[in-house]
Amino acid sequence: MLLKLFAIASAFLFGILTVIPGAYSHEANLTRFGPESYELIQGKPTTYSASFRAIEGPAKLVLQDEGVTKAWIKINGRDVVEAQDFSGNGEVIIDLTLGRENTIEVTVPGLPAGKLGVRVSQETEADLGLLRQGYFGLNTTDIERQRELYELMGFIGEIYPAGPETSTSFAQSLGFPEDYLIHVSLHSLQDPPQQPFIDTVEFRGDSHREEPPYAKLNHLGMTYGTYSTTDLDGDYAYFQAEGVEFLSAPATAPNGERFVFMQDQDGTFIKLIATDEGDGPTPGPDLVKLANTNMNVSDLERSREFYRLLGFTESEPASQAGSGEFAAAHGFNGPIAFEGVDISLGEATDGATIQLRQWKTPYDDEPPYPPPVNHLGIDRINFYVEDLTSVIETMTALGFEQLGPIGGGPGFGIVFFFDPDGIKVQLSGPTSE
Repeated sequence: MLLKLFAIASAFLFGILTVIPGAYSHEANLTRFGPESYELIQGKPTTYSASFRAIEGPAKLVLQDEGVTKAWIKINGRDVVEAQDFSGNGEVIIDLTLGRENTIEVTVPGLPAGKLGVRVSQETEADLGLLRQGYFGLNTTDIERQRELYELMGFIGEIYPAGPETSTSFAQSLGFPEDYLIHVSLHSLQDPPQQPFIDTVEFRGDSHREEPPYAKLNHLGMTYGTYSTTDLDGDYAYFQAEGVEFLSAPATAPNGERFVFMQDQDGTFIKLIATDEGDGPTPGPDLVKLANTNMNVSDLERSREFYRLLGFTESEPASQAGSGEFAAAHGFNGPIAFEGVDISLGEATDGATIQLRQWKTPYDDEPPYPPPVNHLGIDRINFYVEDLTSVIETMTALGFEQLGPIGGGPGFGIVFFFDPDGIKVQLSGPTSE
């Protein structure tokens, strides 16, 4: 029965894909260590040490010496900087050679005051064969109430119940040591789906996890998905009359975007934005498609390069700052500011994008929830690949560690890797073993 359920779900998931011909390698300048910032505090010199993975070959040590005229840095036990490398106010770039496993030791002096930024980066390239975004995963306490919300929002494509409900291979791939117990429901705005959908899960029994969805929109990790609508104000009034909670009334961003944030019964955020696409206002909901999936990151450069390696080569700048209704619509009383970029796999895919956001004001350094993949709210993002076995071999060779073994059935599976902030990236596709 489990294999039958998995076959149904995988056919739904993978049968809608369009293979993109002519795949090619994507270059990226990956951050292998850092960025870390070390304060020079009066007193004796202080030493910090860490280990990191990379690929064997050339790399760069990038230093930001803000007021620093002296420091000692060892890579794999070898001194790599000299006194003349520091100017006291500038950037220093030093050539390195890394191994598979590496150590770094940074010693900063006790005087004078200052700050030293340290990053180790490495240029590489790979062809991971990403085809498109499949879905984002949302965990709920009550799948029946969640299904009612999706019906209210106008979702028409659904598999329920989807499976497997229990599976050791699935459980271990998600970070569970043993079996889990779940209900699953897959939802889309089209039937059959032609764009990313929502994979909704209710973990039950001992598999349930108490941590709530992220309470603020600036929390590191995945905080919301964005849907476009041809009648933002009408949908706001319609959903509000049906008891859906919103952070505020619709607002206008500095870039001209009209938007509003709603929340499901657990507090998970969903963003609605106005669009001219579609057939126009109707008496009911007017959602058109998933426009983007949000990811809050601690270092925009580091995350941008990671997703560039995966194939997200198209990008648009998306930094914004403001106060008043713009801040209030994000749930904040004071001014807000973030640096951002919207990235995509290109026009050959479904058109959905990832929003990378590095919040500056207010900043929250609380990391994303760790595994297993069962905290409430949006907890994972899925991408389909041409050959999962090949992808795992490539990611492992590049120094990335997977969360668990391959989950799934014969010929098709899933596996999780972590992005630089610990966001859970699920890759799924056919296996050659």
